[in-house]
Amino acid sequence: MEYSALIVDDDIWMQRILSKALQCYGFTKIFLASNGFEGIALAVEHQPNIIIMDILMPEMSGHLTLKVLKHIHLTKDIPIIMVSALSDSENLRLAVKYGTAGFISKPFTRATIYEKLLSIYGKENLDLIAKGEPILNEYEYYDDLNLLDDTSSQFDDNLLDLSTETDISTDVEAPPKINIPREQLIQSYQQDEKSSIESIKKLLLKIKK
Repeated sequence: MEYSALIVDDDIWMQRILSKALQCYGFTKIFLASNGFEGIALAVEHQPNIIIMDILMPEMSGHLTLKVLKHIHLTKDIPIIMVSALSDSENLRLAVKYGTAGFISKPFTRATIYEKLLSIYGKENLDLIAKGEPILNEYEYYDDLNLLDDTSSQFDDNLLDLSTETDISTDVEAPPKINIPREQLIQSYQQDEKSSIESIKKLLLKIKK
């Protein structure tokens, strides 16, 4: 049995890192999308076993994409893990509100990904996925609501910068760091959120057809 994953992230380097990690844990078929629109289309077409998605993306934010996917019959039950460098309580609150199965704060290690998969599937099922065998029982989403009380301490300990950590990216050259003010990122995210509404409506109409 083949397990698949969809990675929605506009950073190609991050796509490669997440792909390698997921393949190590048995998700041998990987679909890649660089924005929310592509992500929705691929999710509907392939219905992957899991989705890992960035929050800050051009054209359509991860929050809005998550909200849409949870309102489409074919994708509403797919566990979706949100990834972001913005690990503040508001981003966590929205992710939980819209139905995320977990939240990963950047930077992260391979162990962080494993822990999230473990919290979703359980060790027995995750071992079966690694072997390519059918899972035995239903899994339950880990409740990230408890992260809202302490967003910083949950992620600050033992985190490694992906630009230097070689645990999961030994043959991937790190891109140059670009320092963008946090306020600029949030403003861009909010603008994308507003401009995407009409496009989403049109996309959903196409999906229904």
